[in-house]
Amino acid sequence: MGKDYPELHLPSDQAALLGLESNNICRLALGNKSIEVLVDVVEEDSDPLITISPELSIALGIPEGLEMNIRQDGDKLRIGPLAGILTDAYNQQKGSFGTQESFFRGLLYSMRYLHGLAYVFTPQDINWQKNRIHGYYLLPGQRHWKRTWFPFPDVCYNRFFKHRYIVLPDTTVSRARLQSRVKTFNTHIGSKLKVHKQLAQDASIAPHLPETRLFSSIDQFRSMLSRYKAVYIKPINGSQGAGIIKVSKRNKNFVVKTNDRQGEGLYTSLTDAWKAVRAASSGRQLIIQQAIRVSGAPHFDFRLLIQKDRRNTWSVTGIAARIGSRTKITTNLHTGGQAVSLGHILANRGFSSQQISSIQEEMETLALQIAQCINKSMPLIGELGLDFIVDHRGKVWFLEANPKPARASFGQIDENLRNLTILKPMEYACYLAGF
Repeated sequence: MGKDYPELHLPSDQAALLGLESNNICRLALGNKSIEVLVDVVEEDSDPLITISPELSIALGIPEGLEMNIRQDGDKLRIGPLAGILTDAYNQQKGSFGTQESFFRGLLYSMRYLHGLAYVFTPQDINWQKNRIHGYYLLPGQRHWKRTWFPFPDVCYNRFFKHRYIVLPDTTVSRARLQSRVKTFNTHIGSKLKVHKQLAQDASIAPHLPETRLFSSIDQFRSMLSRYKAVYIKPINGSQGAGIIKVSKRNKNFVVKTNDRQGEGLYTSLTDAWKAVRAASSGRQLIIQQAIRVSGAPHFDFRLLIQKDRRNTWSVTGIAARIGSRTKITTNLHTGGQAVSLGHILANRGFSSQQISSIQEEMETLALQIAQCINKSMPLIGELGLDFIVDHRGKVWFLEANPKPARASFGQIDENLRNLTILKPMEYACYLAGF
């Protein structure tokens, strides 16, 4: 008795393009899993998509009814893309991925729109013995996450924030093994100092970089404060504004201000200010950076989100001006900042419409140059959050790059813009997977 194969229903035009006929047996792949299928050619309008039938759903272990892309892959057919979204933890009690919950839901919806399939997983969800992942997924209209065993994906989007939790050694090993097996984009791009040194080698970018050095000695501290009157001291691998300290000279005193405590510390000697910085930084490795003088208060900066699309092309998706809380030294939204348009904040600081247009154009050009420069050493990167500031004369300065940018500031300005920022990583996943 012959073996029963799940049927693959192909429109006649698509079958002809793939060189297949009814009753052909071929291999069909999804991620790292492949099965044998029986081709059934049907007279339908040509469409490079297939619908996951109940038979295929059981054989592949994925939800039925999905419409998915199909293409030739050597001696087999491949459907997809199958994208995995790597995160740090899932809260079982709340049934939520915490602050990334709505973002992940948007990513899964975007991949369905692109006729692929995405799921969310943590390093602990990987079964290396059976080469599969116990991932979380949603279907249209569902509120609650469901779980099933998925094949290893074609591509992985890294949204793992190692600073949030204590990372166990096996978690680190799992992520390294995953990267060796699966095309993984938006991993760590290097420390702030490493990125600064890389960008400083580019003659068109270097003039827009504030002086930045490893925070190493009290003599260096004295020299930087003498030269710039104010400096920022940051953890070399920090993010989201955590651990940043601002030190400025006020008459003969030194003012030390952090995001973590209300108010500011006033010190009469440089040595005492140095000790306060060291006490607040808990032994972490730090950089010291020239503070840029801006017009008026409160302080502000600009977040540019630059992303790749389905053609592997960089473009600026959006710009948000972030205004900091008067009690904080950073502009991050979770520390009380708010987002407005670039034009709004610059007009309020006295810049003309012509100046604003020129500043925006320069910022976008610089963002593309920075992304391409970082891309040389990090080929698998699909997006960057780039932070800029404009000084009192209108000069554009670049502050830092974030390979795992948040979207909240864009959502405050335009919900449609936020949706586009979520779609783009899944478009880039399609490109990496060959769809």
